Amino acid sequence: MLTMSLESGLWTIYDLQLPLVEIDFSTYLLKEGYISQEDIENFNKAKALVRESYYLNRSNEDQIIEKLKEALSLLESIKPKKPFPPEMKIRFEELKRAIKEVLEKRDQGSS
Repeated sequence: MLTMSLESGLWTIYDLQLPLVEIDFSTYLLKEGYISQEDIENFNKAKALVRESYYLNRSNEDQIIEKLKEALSLLESIKPKKPFPPEMKIRFEELKRAIKEVLEKRDQGSS
């Protein structure tokens, strides 16, 4: 069963942070040449994994964690061609940090 902090962290990622980064990627970064189509595809795969983990049965915590780890790996693989504008970089880094925090909380809870 997910702990409340794990569940709230997952909710924050899915409902608050992911949509903002998605808007950045789809409306600005690709058009302006900051990221490649491959990066967009990796982002979309990561977004799908986060969505799947959000809607998984809460008793299947291991599967949720595996999907989040895979999503984080995909996000970490995104390398912009030019530095992101400051506000976009902050949102993107915050998304990755939030996923890392959820994973760390889970590791601490299982230790």
